[in-house]
Amino acid sequence: MDAGQYSTAEAVGDAGKRSLWQRILRGLLAASLSLALLLLLAEVGMRISGHREKAFQSEINRLHPYWPPLIEAGIFGEIEDPVRRYAMLPGRRAEVPDEISGETWTFEINSMGARGPAAISPKPAEERRILCVGDSFAFGLWCDQEQTLVGHLTRMANERERANGSNLQWKGYTIGVPGYHSGQQLRALIQDGLALEPDVVVLYFNTNDIMRDGFFFDEQLGVLYSDFSPFPAGVRRSLWHWSHLYSWVVLRQSAYFNSLPSPHLDPRAPWAHVRADNQAATRAAISEIAQVCKREELPLFFLHQPLMTWHQDARGPNWPVLPLVKWAEDLRAELGLPGLCLLGWMRGYRDGIDRIGDATASHPAPPPDFFPDLYFSDVAVQSYRRDYEQALKEGKPAPPLDENGLPRNPDFHLIGEGYGDMARLTYAAMAEAGMLPR
Repeated sequence: MDAGQYSTAEAVGDAGKRSLWQRILRGLLAASLSLALLLLLAEVGMRISGHREKAFQSEINRLHPYWPPLIEAGIFGEIEDPVRRYAMLPGRRAEVPDEISGETWTFEINSMGARGPAAISPKPAEERRILCVGDSFAFGLWCDQEQTLVGHLTRMANERERANGSNLQWKGYTIGVPGYHSGQQLRALIQDGLALEPDVVVLYFNTNDIMRDGFFFDEQLGVLYSDFSPFPAGVRRSLWHWSHLYSWVVLRQSAYFNSLPSPHLDPRAPWAHVRADNQAATRAAISEIAQVCKREELPLFFLHQPLMTWHQDARGPNWPVLPLVKWAEDLRAELGLPGLCLLGWMRGYRDGIDRIGDATASHPAPPPDFFPDLYFSDVAVQSYRRDYEQALKEGKPAPPLDENGLPRNPDFHLIGEGYGDMARLTYAAMAEAGMLPR
């Protein structure tokens, strides 16, 4: 009798437990379905709202009206490499009219994935090649191929060869890609650059190359975007393509970091150039670039462009970017690379000599020789430059550039004239190092 009563009670208890677990499971299922429905509704809402297009449209308009036709020509495309993620596509060509000067810029990618003329392999005996590695400044936004830095260097080298009575012919190529950091530049050099059989390599280093995790490229929208979620690159790219809700989260995260007063100098921002992890990754990548060139017996020139900004910012003796300038110069010295720092040029001295650092109250730095700001390709800047120069010709007063209400953060890429002035200093330093004809 006792045993039977015990068994019955046990059975009732087990039934109660099963009933409890069933209720819990039903509750979890209902919650999961509700969450899934909410996520689905949010996804549909995000797609209908067109939040991606709206998020990037103002940025595209701010940068340049020239970006869409460049993208429509398919100059850039996604690739499977998890580090590079996107690259210039071989055989693509774009002609983009400049609405200010009336000129047409040619962007031509050869069969080997470099901006420049066709490259024959093996290289002809009488031919010499300059290869430029870097980001958008190395690529040459916004200027014609002959007006890029490497285009100007090539022209000057050929002029010198003719003056010396030599028949050697120099050709210039760039594998610089907008948005690339030093790690991506390393991969581009190994995967594409060496096949071009260069005779000299120019590493066009920009302060904003100090990153460890670069941009992604959305082919449909034709934009670069940042995604610092903790997933592998392939997973992040797939989530972006398939989920507008995910992209909304990513864009909100980027918007938060961009809202910081100076995100590029604030360690809270994942891309901040002052972060130890970003500097360590950049140091490792540039060191490897130097090693690759050494193994291939390729002379490597380190062209150092501090973070481009209004020259009045750069002229400040306490400019916050100066510690990064020192960091890059220390790295160049550590690697024993010949090179040139453009800080003096950016501060308005045509000879490239920096006179700000040694200035004192009793011996202040002399005024600038020129205004590098006038080389910025930003449409508003170039429109002002046209009006400014016209006023000077007519003898009319013209307001200083920085008082004209121009955007605080314009497109700081250079016009071809700016790269030409920069090439003047770069060529002299490379010739002195024995890399180009004197």
